[in-house]
Amino acid sequence: MDKAFVKFIKGLSALAIVLIVISLLLIRYVPAIAVTPSFLYIIIFIYALTLLVFKMLLKGQQEKLSHFVNLYLLVNFGKLVFYIIIIFIYAFLNRADAASFILTFFVYYFAFTAFEIVSLLQIKK
Repeated sequence: MDKAFVKFIKGLSALAIVLIVISLLLIRYVPAIAVTPSFLYIIIFIYALTLLVFKMLLKGQQEKLSHFVNLYLLVNFGKLVFYIIIIFIYAFLNRADAASFILTFFVYYFAFTAFEIVSLLQIKK
C-alpha cells in the first residue's frame, strides 16, 4: 500500500476518533447542542466514502494536472450530491431528528473534507 495512503488512513482514523469523543462529550455535558443519535453512523459513512475518494484521487494525481483537477471536481461534486440525497432521505423519514442530523452531518462533512484537502496538498508538495 502507498505510504501516503497509509498516512492518510492513520490521520483520518485519528480525526474520526476525535469527532466521536467530542460528540460524546457534547451529548453528555452540553445537551443544549443537538447532536443526532445517529452521529456514529454518519462518521462511519463519511469515513468510508472519504477513504474511497482519496484512493481515487491518489491514482488521479499520477495523471496530467488537468486530468486530476477534472477528477477532483467531478468526484467532489458527486460526493456532495450523494450526501445531499442521503440527508434529504433521512430528514424525510425522521422529521423529529432532521435538524440535528443535518447540522451534525455538515460539521463532520467539513471536518473530513478539510482533512482530505490538507492531505492532498501535502502530497502535492
